Amino acid sequence: MAYYSHSSLAYDLSLFEGDPERDAEAEVTEELPAEQDSSSKENTDDRERFKRSGRRARSKSKKRRTGVFRITLAAIFGIAIAFIVVSIIHGQVQLTELNQEIVNAKAKLAEQQSVYTQLEMKVDSSISTPVVEEYAQDKLHMSKASNAQKEYVNLSTGDKAEVTMTSDKSIFESIAEAFASLWS
Repeated sequence: MAYYSHSSLAYDLSLFEGDPERDAEAEVTEELPAEQDSSSKENTDDRERFKRSGRRARSKSKKRRTGVFRITLAAIFGIAIAFIVVSIIHGQVQLTELNQEIVNAKAKLAEQQSVYTQLEMKVDSSISTPVVEEYAQDKLHMSKASNAQKEYVNLSTGDKAEVTMTSDKSIFESIAEAFASLWS
């Protein structure tokens, strides 16, 4: 199992498959120096010690990589959740502020309508007939018309209409009027 080849660069996909202990054992086996006398007990013991130390080293580095990856993933996930929570809280704050503005505007509208009603009643009361009569008598010194002040006009003779003519017309104007009366 070689990671790099002299002619091309290739990936060892067996690292992503199977049991991690067997994979680490296979890697350690390949990394051992080839010895001529493999039957000796010392070589076997050395080989076993080398395998165990390799497993431990690989296991620790894998745990470290996995731990760093988990911590990074948890931090990103935590930041995302914090961002979502902060945006929800910010939205709720804006909603509360807008609702408060609506309540204030409604209160101001009700107050203005009350003032309008009061002013309308005041104007109506100042223009009423008894108030106008009192003002005319007190301030303007007026009084109601009596029978002596009334004049009657006689219209029984009929209606009359008088047309006055001006005599400043020239002869040409009277001829023009005569022709105009013929055509109309």
